[in-house]
Amino acid sequence: MTDASSKRQGINSIEVGLTLIKELVTLGRPAPLREIAQAADMHPAKAHRYLVSFVRGGLVRQTPDNGLYDLGPYALELSLACLSRLDAVKLGSAVVESLAAEINESVFLAVWGASGPTVIDWQPSRRSISASTQTGTVFPMLMSSTGRVFAAYQPRSVVDPLVDKELAELTTLGDTRGPRDREAFDAILAEVRSRGLGRGVGIRRPGINSFTAPILDYRGRLSFALTAFGYEDTFDSGWDGPIAAAMRRTADQLSAQLGHREECSNA
Repeated sequence: MTDASSKRQGINSIEVGLTLIKELVTLGRPAPLREIAQAADMHPAKAHRYLVSFVRGGLVRQTPDNGLYDLGPYALELSLACLSRLDAVKLGSAVVESLAAEINESVFLAVWGASGPTVIDWQPSRRSISASTQTGTVFPMLMSSTGRVFAAYQPRSVVDPLVDKELAELTTLGDTRGPRDREAFDAILAEVRSRGLGRGVGIRRPGINSFTAPILDYRGRLSFALTAFGYEDTFDSGWDGPIAAAMRRTADQLSAQLGHREECSNA
C-alpha cells in the first residue's frame, strides 16, 4: 500500500534542496561545496544555487575566511524549537515495557526529585521478584546503580549534599560495602562515565544485580535514567553481556532523540 503522504503533491525543488541540509547534518562539520554536492549526488553548480538561498534564509552559513558551508543560525533555532516540544519522560516511558520484555528483567525510569533519584514508571519482569521498587521509590546515591548514575552526571552542587550525608551515615553504621570516602566514590563515578553505565552487583540488596543507563539531552545533561534489575542467577551483570548491550543501545537511541551527540559530552 502506498503511504498517503507520498500521494500528496509537493514542491520537488524544496525536497531536492533539503538533501543538502541533510548531508550537512550527516557530515557533522563545515564542508566545501564540492564535498556537499557529491554527498547529495548533485552537480556543484546546482548545489551552489540552493546553498545561496539557504544562506539568505539563515539555514546555512558560509565561513568568510575559507568559504566552507555549515548549518546556520536558523537551523539551530529550528532544532531547539523541535527539542522543546519533546517530552523526555514520555519517550522513556514508551520503552520501559519493551525493554523489560526484551531482556526479561524488571525495568524502571527515574528522574531527579526533591529527595534524590525517584522512580516514576516501572515494568516488572515476567519472572516474579521480591523487590520494594514502585512508583515513588527514592534510591540512595552511594548504594545503588541508579544513584551512582545521577551522581556521575548531575552537577556536584546538586548531588553533594546527599552524597555527603550518605557517606557520613555509612561511616556511622560501619557499613563497609560502599565507598568509605569521597575519593573512593569519585573513582566509582569515573567508571560510570567511562562505561556509560552504572552497575550494581548486590550493593543495595544481596542477590540483586542492576544496570542503569543515563539518558542525555542535546546539552549533554542528564534527562532521566533507565534501570534494569533482577536476581543474580538470571541477570547477566557482565559489562559486555546482552543486558548491558541492550541498555546502552536503548540509551543511545533515546539520547539521540533528545538531540544528544557525543561531542556534547566532550565539549
